[in-house]
Amino acid sequence: MATQILNNVLTLRKVMDNCKARPSRSTALTGVRIISYARARLWIGVSGVGLIVTACVLAILEGLPGRFLPTSRFGSVSDLGWILVLIGSTVAFMAPLDFLGGYFIPSRFYHQKISLDCFLRSWTRGVAVQAILFFLSTLVILTVGRNAGLIGALISIAIMSVAYVGFQSRLVLAMTGCCWTVDDDKVIRAMNLASGWGLEKLPVTVVQSSDPGFTGGVVGLPRFESIMVPKDFVDLLTLEQLALVLARRLVAVDSGSRTRGISLALIWIVCGFSLATLLPGASVASVSGLATTCLGFTIWTFLGLLTLPTVSRQASYAIDGEILRRSAETKAFTETIRSLDAFQDDEPSRRTLIETIFHPVPSVDNRQRGSKHRFPFAWHTARTTLFLSWSCMGLLARAVHCNVGRPERWVMLPTD
Repeated sequence: MATQILNNVLTLRKVMDNCKARPSRSTALTGVRIISYARARLWIGVSGVGLIVTACVLAILEGLPGRFLPTSRFGSVSDLGWILVLIGSTVAFMAPLDFLGGYFIPSRFYHQKISLDCFLRSWTRGVAVQAILFFLSTLVILTVGRNAGLIGALISIAIMSVAYVGFQSRLVLAMTGCCWTVDDDKVIRAMNLASGWGLEKLPVTVVQSSDPGFTGGVVGLPRFESIMVPKDFVDLLTLEQLALVLARRLVAVDSGSRTRGISLALIWIVCGFSLATLLPGASVASVSGLATTCLGFTIWTFLGLLTLPTVSRQASYAIDGEILRRSAETKAFTETIRSLDAFQDDEPSRRTLIETIFHPVPSVDNRQRGSKHRFPFAWHTARTTLFLSWSCMGLLARAVHCNVGRPERWVMLPTD
């Protein structure tokens, strides 16, 4: 499957070279449609997620974990080796997709190139950090599950998820080794401007990221939040545009929407993991049982990819409306969201079906049209769910189109 994906992308690239088309445009030539960077990433994300979910379904139907992994409910040293084998297998399984999404597609379709050396260093570091955390999470769930049953395991997952939220900013730095500052003069002036719209100030961290699609976001536990923005935003946005970026995140916090988004994500994860233990052979007390549970949880996560983006978009529209009601000029708002879109996928418009299923952040054109939503229910909940799925070894956490192959976005997925 991964080889077929690579061959198809190579074919598209050859046609692009022959017609010397710009990577950010779609062109028809001899019946072949040249896809944009955004569509190339979407295609590799859909292919990767489909491949993973299909593999999980087949593994469950064939009972592969019970046939090849230890079924003993009593711990042994060999369990550690089997856990390492499982994690290593997932890394190897994801490697071709990471290469395509993190290096090949950006190098061929995006205006900002990435060197192979830079990609490999970033990917190796990111994989190592995630593998360590997956290993520790597996040990915690197995140990607690064997001694306190399913309820204890679910409580441990909830605690680990809360810890991930609390240490999210540190994880970003650990994954990437980025430089960061907290006293940028332009950011201070932008925050003062945003607070003039009736919003309470929050601390801001500026991160130097090598990924142009890194957006930062809100980090920290509720009541202890801070805002993270990439250095590119500070350098390339005007003062008013930067203030609007900060203001949107302040509204997400001030309205409680970010807290509700985290809460819904946590509920989704705990419920999904609990349901996954009902599968034949699934449990939290053996290596094979936990592997089966994680396969089932991956399918549950896939259902979240199809449903939760609608909730995230609703909050995004409502926050946009609140910003405009707080005296932000429509022209400045439009210029800001267009600039942010250009930093990422450069896809200002999308088909309704594609956005409904795959995109928790509305397109620029749809945001310009606005919405009647006034209550931001659960901001960024779809992608928060993917990040928090680290607590139970979620296989789709780094496979979706917006973050496959990009370690900075495994921890902090792009936001509006």
